[in-house]
Amino acid sequence: MSINSLHERLPFDRFATENFRPHEQFDAWRDSISVVFDIDRPPETARLGFQAEVNAYQLGSVVLSKVKFDGQQFARSRRRAAADGLDHYLIQLYATGGLTGMADNRDRVLNAGDVQILDLSRTNETRANASGTIALVVPRDLLRESLGAPVDMHGLVLQGDRGAGGLLSDYMRSLFSRAGSIVASDATSIAHGSADIIAACFRGTADTITRAHAPLEAVLLDRLKKHVEEQLENSSLSVQSICRTFRISRSRLYRLFEPLGGISRYIQRKRLARAHVDLANPSKAYRPIYDIAYGAGFGSEAHFSRAFRSMFGCSPSDVRRELKKGSSPRSTSASRAALPTYGDWIRRA
Repeated sequence: MSINSLHERLPFDRFATENFRPHEQFDAWRDSISVVFDIDRPPETARLGFQAEVNAYQLGSVVLSKVKFDGQQFARSRRRAAADGLDHYLIQLYATGGLTGMADNRDRVLNAGDVQILDLSRTNETRANASGTIALVVPRDLLRESLGAPVDMHGLVLQGDRGAGGLLSDYMRSLFSRAGSIVASDATSIAHGSADIIAACFRGTADTITRAHAPLEAVLLDRLKKHVEEQLENSSLSVQSICRTFRISRSRLYRLFEPLGGISRYIQRKRLARAHVDLANPSKAYRPIYDIAYGAGFGSEAHFSRAFRSMFGCSPSDVRRELKKGSSPRSTSASRAALPTYGDWIRRA
């Protein structure tokens, strides 16, 4: 490692709607944040112009950001979560403003100073006021190392005027304020330390809620999901093969995956999501659609096409045609595509 690399600063990205004409601002913001959420405007805020700004740092495998935005509605549907495959937690401090919403079936209300955690593999719906936030997007594997046994934290809220919430709020503010002086060689250790602090602050609340649930079931579900990911290309992956491999009953397997829409649908969604990524990948443009279908574990191209259209609302050929055009149909800033952005960092984490 050279002396210069020891003092290299964290990668930084900035996005602001002020760089667009008023009638383009909301669409530009929607395109920018679409890496994580589908958004819309509350009817009463529909007007010309939309103010939003993101300042983001890449902190190892973690993305740290400070965001300001006008009032909006944002969501992650079951279909969206399956399609993009983001396997991260979003830890978000509402420094100003606030929100109301649902995370699966868990109600959320945040006021200024509160911190929430969202599992991006699960559903949520939110109505946010004009707000300012500081957020950390943390890969699941990194936070799992700090948590130890899996716990259900999706949608938990720490109040900023109480011990753990105040501690985490102070830490996130301090981390962002100092991010510009952090050197890249320290990023990994700081990312792991941040995960430890997040786990320590949320674990007590999560343990209280999940104490009645058998932790072994959560561990088993985690192992089953990993197995599915590893075997997606295997056309023989099935309920029978999973039960045989893990020596569990069908009823237990069905019960574990019931909150995720069922084991068969879970496998199909994961296969379709992988195929979608491959179809949209320029480096795989040479592969015929049928080859990608079989590579994703489908035994029939016709079945693949029907399932793909049902999930994404378009055909595999449509995705391939967009790839050949060389840009997204709603792309508003070609210059941003030239360099990695905070959205790219999240996808690659």
